[in-house]
Amino acid sequence: MGHSMELETRGKRARTSSSSSLTSDQLSSLSDGLIHRIMSFLKARQVVQTCVLSSRWRYLWRSVPCLDIDQEEFETAGPNRDKEKEWHNFEYFTDHLLINNIPIALLDTFRLRVTGKCYFDNIQSRQAARWIRHGIKYSTQEPGIQRQGLSSSSWRVKRLHLSNISLDDSFMKHVNSGCQCLEDLELKSCWCTFHKITSDTLNNLILKDCYCSGLSVIASPMLKSLVIDGCRNRDDCLLVITTPAVAYLHLSVEVWLFRGGVLLNRMPSLAKALIHLQDNIQRPKKLSGDRFNLLDSVSNRFNLLDSMSNVRSLYLSDFKAMAISEEFPEFLNLRTLLLEKCDLSDNFQMLGHFLQHSRNLENLTLRHCKFSKNPKKRGRLNKGCLIQLNVRCKNLKLTEVIYRDDDVQMLVDLLSNISGDLPKNNIKLTMVDQDHH
Repeated sequence: MGHSMELETRGKRARTSSSSSLTSDQLSSLSDGLIHRIMSFLKARQVVQTCVLSSRWRYLWRSVPCLDIDQEEFETAGPNRDKEKEWHNFEYFTDHLLINNIPIALLDTFRLRVTGKCYFDNIQSRQAARWIRHGIKYSTQEPGIQRQGLSSSSWRVKRLHLSNISLDDSFMKHVNSGCQCLEDLELKSCWCTFHKITSDTLNNLILKDCYCSGLSVIASPMLKSLVIDGCRNRDDCLLVITTPAVAYLHLSVEVWLFRGGVLLNRMPSLAKALIHLQDNIQRPKKLSGDRFNLLDSVSNRFNLLDSMSNVRSLYLSDFKAMAISEEFPEFLNLRTLLLEKCDLSDNFQMLGHFLQHSRNLENLTLRHCKFSKNPKKRGRLNKGCLIQLNVRCKNLKLTEVIYRDDDVQMLVDLLSNISGDLPKNNIKLTMVDQDHH
């Protein structure tokens, strides 16, 4: 395969300018390590094509520590595209690259991207999964594996990034048994039929736009960063997350597509959390209620805030108005709170509880929040809870309100009534156009 790639690109070499030759000579004077570092920014096909630069480069690509295989490199432009031929070329290239040319066991980073969505579990995405299994299973046949101090079944890869690939339980079993150094796992637009993600080594986990079927457990004692963004989880399956070392959490899901809910076990190291609950679809009545009552501490499905009581920076988006229990958690370390598109027509209970239970809060932002449009309810608010809040965040320095209409007057009344309890607080009001995003 390497020789065929040389023939494919040799003609291009003859047409390069003298300045290009000078550049390649300058690069050739660098150490192997620096050249490999430069190669790590190239796609796999480009990396192989460097073999024509000079005799020094002929085999240098074969020991690259970072491999980024992307089907997009084999796509052609124009109305007469032959997608079947493009896939055949991509498949042939990848087969020969992984089986015959690259010492898989010595890779630090492996990226594999198949173009197009794989939500229908197509043949191409399953074929791509076979390459992953091959990488794990046969890496121990490469020379030098024992010199790396790994077990006889280890792949030393630290970063594994996959896109548009069908991944089943056998994938996670191979990862758990064969990737004993894995620190960074990123899955984008993948069809995931495995039920658990467990690892003793992961530091970073990203699930982006994945179609999960019965994902019930994420457990990793070393995990520092967790992102679940735009995913769906079928079969009404409750996802239990046990990641005690997490410092950064990003959870953004469509409620309707995550029916089983999420249960976070305690996260004592959490410093920053972004929680976005998209709920743009009208749900049947039987699905409303406790499954999505994230702020109610008696909820067993979405009891999120109790798990994040040590957080320093918290961003909540699209939270609905709801009754809140008296057991609202104390946020002793919270310094920055942002509520975006949250429903504050609940007698300001959610906002009030944060003001009462976040004694070290310094910065508060309310962006495009929703208020009651009922005149009678507004009257009750002004006479009731607005004056009776027991505000404890004496160090609040800035409250910024970003709004689109005059409903903000209720909030201004609230802030005015409690201004005596917030001697350091400055209030900033910003009105934006209705069409502003």
